[in-house]
Amino acid sequence: MGARHLPATRCSPDRTTMAPVVMTNGEPDMRRTFHEQLGDLKLDVIRLGGMTVELISGATLALLDSDLTIAQQTIHNDEPIDELTHRIEDSCFSLLARQQPMASDLRTILATLRVAHEIERSADLSVNIAKATRRLYPTPLDPKVRGIIDQMGRQAANQTRLALDAYADVDPTWAQALSDMDDAMDELTKSLFRYILSLAPADEATVQQAVQIALVGRHFERIADHAVTIAERVVFMATGEFPNTDVDRPEVAGETG
Repeated sequence: MGARHLPATRCSPDRTTMAPVVMTNGEPDMRRTFHEQLGDLKLDVIRLGGMTVELISGATLALLDSDLTIAQQTIHNDEPIDELTHRIEDSCFSLLARQQPMASDLRTILATLRVAHEIERSADLSVNIAKATRRLYPTPLDPKVRGIIDQMGRQAANQTRLALDAYADVDPTWAQALSDMDDAMDELTKSLFRYILSLAPADEATVQQAVQIALVGRHFERIADHAVTIAERVVFMATGEFPNTDVDRPEVAGETG
């Protein structure tokens, strides 16, 4: 992630020009601590997203190059993502229970819970893509399939990265843009399926390879869908409303495995 997503350094205020703060049962200190914790929580989510974008890229590279070493490393790198996701969830529940936030702060925590979930789902899908590398090995990808998969991997990573930008900047304008970008991923998925179906299966091994490639295409498509959902949660976080992006994204069982 770019450095612009990190919050600006908190400079000490000029106490000679500020009115004294009236302390009431320590509430100002409590609110300051709460917002610092909220800021740390958002930084953790951004870090989670950065790790997941790297996972998407690693899984794509492993598949394109039939590289079992990269595939295994990608699968292994999912563990710290799961750990950070659980830590983020615990922090959200702690803030909800202890601080009883209202209005925009409450929306931020609720949206963050969902955003972390969407990111973690994308990481799981990336693991599935890496595992497909092992199932397809050592058969190289058809050149046409390889080209489409390459585009899908870059599209999935870019959409996830832009969704994280929206979250980091609390910028709701990305929701419709990401929905429009998702159309490109849908077209890539259709192109992949059309090409696979156009190939006459020679034997059972070829059929099994086609099934694995179709699943990979579906995994990339779902990663892009999760990015759209993240952007929608940013709209909720910023405005309290949900956008009408007209994107059908049914949940699919078996995203992990």
